[in-house]
Amino acid sequence: MKKLISLILVLCMAAVLVPAFAEDDVTGVWYLSRAIAQGINMNVISDEVQMTITIREDGTAELFSALPGQDSQDVEATWTYADGLITITETTEEAEPTLLKYENNELSVEAGGAVMILTREPYTPYEQPAAVKAESIEAFYGTWYPEISFQYGMMACLGGAMAVEDRSKLLIAADTMTETSSGGAVITYMDPVLDPETGILGAALDAQGKEAEVHFTLLEDGTMLVTGHVDELEVMRSIYCRLTAE
Repeated sequence: MKKLISLILVLCMAAVLVPAFAEDDVTGVWYLSRAIAQGINMNVISDEVQMTITIREDGTAELFSALPGQDSQDVEATWTYADGLITITETTEEAEPTLLKYENNELSVEAGGAVMILTREPYTPYEQPAAVKAESIEAFYGTWYPEISFQYGMMACLGGAMAVEDRSKLLIAADTMTETSSGGAVITYMDPVLDPETGILGAALDAQGKEAEVHFTLLEDGTMLVTGHVDELEVMRSIYCRLTAE
């Protein structure tokens, strides 16, 4: 009887204080929001990368992914939850169960050395600072370091994860325009020309036997956008931060 009374008291308290005593509700749609690899945070900023997990109350789940260069996948699964861990088992093939950790209203899963984090809200588009028209090529002079890199709909934040000496650097001066990678390889940009109408600096480089066109645009927050194109295909998009005044 004492156990029954105690149980009733607990249920009554739970009815009054739902947020504090309610069991974790992991059902709903979860969206890939960011990933962490080698200490670098990568945020999803466009629908080029899609990964959702739909967890239903009836014990079934749906896994959907659409990645650049790959066919989209939509797989049915089942799930269980215990001790902060969700176990998802695909029903279409013999596969090892996937474990997802539920913490702070986020799901996380390890894959390929990276940690992927899913949230209940979809990605937030990146708002790029407005461009500033450069009046002369001298406005670009200095040593620039990569701060943010964009690729396949994800934004990698390099500035907070890598020391300056471990990052590549871009040197723009009167007689040279070179980029040195963190491994020591040097890229030389050729024939830099400033567009007088847009204030964008253009240059060329050899990208594995193909000439790539690279554009450098100053932004109002003091950074510089670098965009590379090969045969009208965007192959590089990064934001550089000038940390020195050489």
